[in-house]
Amino acid sequence: MNNVRDRLSNVWWEQQLGISTRGLTLIDHEDSSRYTTMGYRTVERVLDHLDLQPSDVFVDVGSGKGRVLCCAARREVKQVIGVELDGALCDVARDNALRLRGRRAPIAVETVLAQDFDYAAATVFFLFDPFGAATLGQLLDKVQADTRGRQVRFAYANPTHDNVFQAQPWLERTATWDSGQAGTEHTIHFYRSR
Repeated sequence: MNNVRDRLSNVWWEQQLGISTRGLTLIDHEDSSRYTTMGYRTVERVLDHLDLQPSDVFVDVGSGKGRVLCCAARREVKQVIGVELDGALCDVARDNALRLRGRRAPIAVETVLAQDFDYAAATVFFLFDPFGAATLGQLLDKVQADTRGRQVRFAYANPTHDNVFQAQPWLERTATWDSGQAGTEHTIHFYRSR
């Protein structure tokens, strides 16, 4: 019953926001996961937990069609950025950003490999298991170099390669939401820089 209720809730959210982010897409890259979505209720809970502030620059790494981007942009933040290597998904995300109802922050969508983007302005990161351990390690090295000396926060959903996060001496886990106990469809780990 929850599955049907969650699907209906997601359809309702999409109609309210004026966007379309549903679906499943295979990504043509050796270390990428497929594009899939997380329920709106979970996205909103994650964003609440991240305690977004007006000075935050929110980055969704592996942003797909922009569901999380659009939800984050309805909050008072400085900017929302999507980083995605699939050009077709980026086009859909840009279209969704233009149609989004209730937007309070600017949205940029960049077609680029995650480990090549400049994260100097970023303060908050969201990752929904976008790729394998090799790319995740490169991403975290890049984020550390680009944001050195500044506090950054992460939400890592469906943390398949959490061992890569745990191996980063500059990061500490601040919370764990086990899917069974938290009532979310995926486990989510939260981190921040030390």
